[in-house]
Amino acid sequence: MAGIPQPKMPALSERIAANPRSLWLEYTAYAGALLANGSVPWLEVDAAVGWMRKAQSLLKSDVIALPLAAVQTQWLDAHPELKTAMAAKRRAVFPLKTLLADSALRARLAELVRALRSSFPNLPLIMTLPSPRLWLGQAWALAHAEPAEIDADAVDGAAAYIADFLREFAECGIDAVLLEESAGSEPASAEDLQLYQAVFNLAAHYRWDLGLRLPQAPRFVASAQGPRFLVTPGISGWAAAGPILGLVVPASFWSGEAAPECPEGGFRFAEIPADARPESVLERLSALR
Repeated sequence: MAGIPQPKMPALSERIAANPRSLWLEYTAYAGALLANGSVPWLEVDAAVGWMRKAQSLLKSDVIALPLAAVQTQWLDAHPELKTAMAAKRRAVFPLKTLLADSALRARLAELVRALRSSFPNLPLIMTLPSPRLWLGQAWALAHAEPAEIDADAVDGAAAYIADFLREFAECGIDAVLLEESAGSEPASAEDLQLYQAVFNLAAHYRWDLGLRLPQAPRFVASAQGPRFLVTPGISGWAAAGPILGLVVPASFWSGEAAPECPEGGFRFAEIPADARPESVLERLSALR
């Protein structure tokens, strides 16, 4: 209505609305091998931002993404005492709770996020992290070197601890959060997905776009409540009225096959293989733009 200010869309939605061929590039493995001798220096803020600047100048993703799983791996390698603490109790959620409560890890991540925000002020800044179910299992396996027994209460508890963890970044300039699933952790029903409600609520409170990366995308997520966007190879029953669709470009694209068309109102998500040849990468990227 004229004269009444309209709500501001989150930056990821704005970017997609402004560019019908938006492209999210996941280049951590590729640019890590090309520009960082195979290991991005995530724990050194200036060096990590410098690597990202070089990668971005070469590849030009329409978003900037910080992969928490990669940072976590390096942090635990550098702080074995934290890994030991994660194994102190055998409650399913204890290893993840202990990891996420580490104040030094939180402080380092907040410093890194603020530095990325300052370095890339005009691009959406997205934090990617394992989903509550996936992170719960990964943290248990790291602590106990065995598979976890996970029930609904544990997943619900994990979501609450992740939501508390994400509050640390409320003032750091994040625009979106992507929860990543594996084939084994992907929600099997709407009820499974609702166990993540604590994270959905937090994202809504801070006006962050909340997304899910799903290997298979079961039909029910086409109209799921909570996610603002999905990253998936495709989804049965998807409609423009549902979550924004980020269509995954198949691995075969990098060996010469045609890319899928950008979905209406959505974007494409392309992960560059770590061993791809630089000259072929630039050629293939031109086909996506």
